[in-house]
Amino acid sequence: MRGDFEAYLNDSFRDKNGKLDLEELLALEDEAEMEVAVIMPNTQPEPPNAELAEAIKGNPRALGCALIHPTEVDPISKINQAADTWKMKGIKLMPAVHGYNVDDEIVRPVVEAARDNGLIVSIHSGPGNCHPTRIGNVASWIPETPVIMDHMGFPDDLDSGIEAAKTHKNIYLGTTILRFHQRWGTNPDQVVPTEIKKANDELGPEQIVFGSNTPEYRPIQVVNAIQRLELGEEAETLIFGGNLARIYGLND
Repeated sequence: MRGDFEAYLNDSFRDKNGKLDLEELLALEDEAEMEVAVIMPNTQPEPPNAELAEAIKGNPRALGCALIHPTEVDPISKINQAADTWKMKGIKLMPAVHGYNVDDEIVRPVVEAARDNGLIVSIHSGPGNCHPTRIGNVASWIPETPVIMDHMGFPDDLDSGIEAAKTHKNIYLGTTILRFHQRWGTNPDQVVPTEIKKANDELGPEQIVFGSNTPEYRPIQVVNAIQRLELGEEAETLIFGGNLARIYGLND
């Protein structure tokens, strides 16, 4: 199977009546032959998880992922609601938006609640409060739970992202790095994202998962960029969906 670990059903997908249009997003996934997508809500101070849940309800191709703000009132109840009521499959942490250190002790009960509910943890990576080393600290709290590192720590510290994944086998690096395509050229349809190849060579394809960051980029653009690396059929099979299926238990 093929799948996208990160797609945002945000304001870009509202119809003329202001409702979120899941089918428009899935049409982009179809273009890249992605069978499933982990769907996240609009990134904002008060995460619209309930609206996302309503928009994706009943669609087996859409795996819900709640955006959780650890410093808001009673985040644990929101995780329980995401799992029990909305049947979501993961949570997303955005320290860069919500303004906390991702390895602060306030975060620990949040990710432990995700673990206890069988939810996957995705974390935005970058400098400062969401540095890959900090994400490694989080992964050490929940070693039995997959932790997906969005952006692979790139462009600020890819090496630390790779090192964190080597140290913590529950860390998976997400390929959402096309937003930095200016480093390889001016056209996202022609770039060759060599950092993904570096991660593949040093870490192996077993800990890399495909993510598009849709709607910032169409999934097919990211697929084509990775294919230009010529990683080989076995690696591509794992990256484009095999690892995601294992992480989310889609083959069970």
